[in-house]
Amino acid sequence: MKFTAVFGAVAAARISREGHTGSLSAQVTVSADGSLSKTLARAADDTRTRRQRLALLQARAEEMAKTKLSPDAKSVIDTALLPTLKEEIQGAVLREFTTTQDMLSGKVAGLQSESSAAENARGVAVNQDKALDECRTEEVGLMRELEQCVSDREAKIKSDAEACEQQRAAAVDACAARDAAADIELSALCIETKCNLADGNSCGVNAYKTIMDGVAATVAEKERVYNQKSAVCSKAQDDAATTCAAAEQYSETDSCASQREVLGSKTSTCDHSSESASVAICSFGGDLKSKCADLSEVNELVAEIKGSSREDSLSEPDRQAEWAAVQRLTCLLEALRDDGDLSTEATAACADARKYPRTFDYMAEAIAAINCDQQSFSFSGYSWIMGSTADQCSRSAATLPFSSGADQQAFPVCGENPNTQLLLGEGSELVKGTSLGEVQASQNYEVSFVVTPHQTRTGWANLIHFTQSGKNCCDEGDRMPAAWFFTDTTRLHIRSGRKDGGNDGCDPTEQLPLGKATKVDIRVAEGKMQVFYAGSKVCET
Repeated sequence: MKFTAVFGAVAAARISREGHTGSLSAQVTVSADGSLSKTLARAADDTRTRRQRLALLQARAEEMAKTKLSPDAKSVIDTALLPTLKEEIQGAVLREFTTTQDMLSGKVAGLQSESSAAENARGVAVNQDKALDECRTEEVGLMRELEQCVSDREAKIKSDAEACEQQRAAAVDACAARDAAADIELSALCIETKCNLADGNSCGVNAYKTIMDGVAATVAEKERVYNQKSAVCSKAQDDAATTCAAAEQYSETDSCASQREVLGSKTSTCDHSSESASVAICSFGGDLKSKCADLSEVNELVAEIKGSSREDSLSEPDRQAEWAAVQRLTCLLEALRDDGDLSTEATAACADARKYPRTFDYMAEAIAAINCDQQSFSFSGYSWIMGSTADQCSRSAATLPFSSGADQQAFPVCGENPNTQLLLGEGSELVKGTSLGEVQASQNYEVSFVVTPHQTRTGWANLIHFTQSGKNCCDEGDRMPAAWFFTDTTRLHIRSGRKDGGNDGCDPTEQLPLGKATKVDIRVAEGKMQVFYAGSKVCET
């Protein structure tokens, strides 16, 4: 009789989670006379796993222990089986350990980096939101100053109007008094119609003279009074005209223009600050969601590494068990070769002396230092509701609920922005040279689009190009932003110019998959750019 033991030595490539790579199989044949021969063959991907083959070889070795082996069989054990067992299977176990440890270390390093990025982004968001809170406080103060100015102006206009009317009435009275003084009434003079000088009289001339002197004096006095009242009338008219003209001029002039301009400038600054705060908060939310996703992935990986009976390259308990099995089999084969003690006890004692040489670092402390338990966040600690008057504006304590769900916004403020404008609908095809429309330019903005590349092309392939100047490059406003495919690839080249660099930007290393839709988000805030593919940050400046 004879039987065959199949032993697979893992190739240099690491075993993936999905399955095993091709391997070498040693066909070991033991004849009835105890002779042993072997051949090597490449195992297919669908052969039994290395651990199954190890268990089978263990069973065959135990069968071999029941037969006295020939010198040639012992030579095969010494020159083929033991080196293969130690160098390939045992080496594969250690390589898997290193690969798995490196995998976890890399994931934790990425998690720590994402956590650090999230903390930095939170600091930026806090500062931006505090700046917004301070700006709104100042804005409301300026609103009160303007409202007081407007109130004082209205009161002055009213006071001036009253003074105008009063002086006009006084002028009317003064001129009426003048007009009244213009009338003179003299009593009729009683003069004799006949007079005889022979009678020795002067015909009353002296009397008449006295009367006329009195009339002249009366007229002169009346004239003096008239002139006086006329001067008063003229002055009253002039004063009324001056006062009313000044009142009209003041009412037509915006005496609060400077306060209005200062308030308008502050409101614009605060609106810009509000945009910056929202962008910063949402950027933090994106980083936080990425951190939480990474933490979940790390915890899942740790659970997989700690799990057993997984039949993959991740399980550390399985790796330790396999190491122990390799040592038992090695000890048994050595005993067969050396005609040594083949008892179970001797084999176990020999294997126990060959301890697993690695200690897996689960990086528990580093992972425990990072959490995603916080369900709400406070930035400045306050939010504002702005009204048309200072009294209609209100400031209240505020926290924002956080959602880590992939299909949810991180914070409520990250929903649809009233300033969002849809330029191209779903399923639209890009046509070269086509204008999509106009948008209001801003220093802080986000541009999002979903693109499905179907093939590559030689030369730069433009996707979008927002420009203030109408030029291609490379001054401020030429590209804000613009995106191209690199030649013969689906890798994006993304630019957004600024004052000190008209062609600044970043280029993700990842290529977009052909035939698949990818959502691309380009965020620019405070002079820095971040690019996201399907919600994951792929580059930043």
